[in-house]
Amino acid sequence: MREYEVTIIIQPNLEEEARHELIERVTSWLTGGEDEADKPVVNLWGERRLAYPIQKHNTGYYVFYEAKLNPDGIKDIERNMLYNEDIIRFLFIRKEQ
Repeated sequence: MREYEVTIIIQPNLEEEARHELIERVTSWLTGGEDEADKPVVNLWGERRLAYPIQKHNTGYYVFYEAKLNPDGIKDIERNMLYNEDIIRFLFIRKEQ
């Protein structure tokens, strides 16, 4: 298990309830094990202006996670994020030891 920082950008026109459900779904993807200690830390940055338009959006809702993940499972999580139309961008960064 390694520590990662994961940032996602959600479409800004998504309803509050749908956004909350999406954040919970991504949190469940990032949960490394069944332990409560393995749950990722979620920081909601809110809606911010994008540096350049993405899919005709000028703003996006940013969510930042700090999670312990198995490196072998990252490809599956990335695939889930790619297939979700409400996530317009995501980024995984491995923390240094």
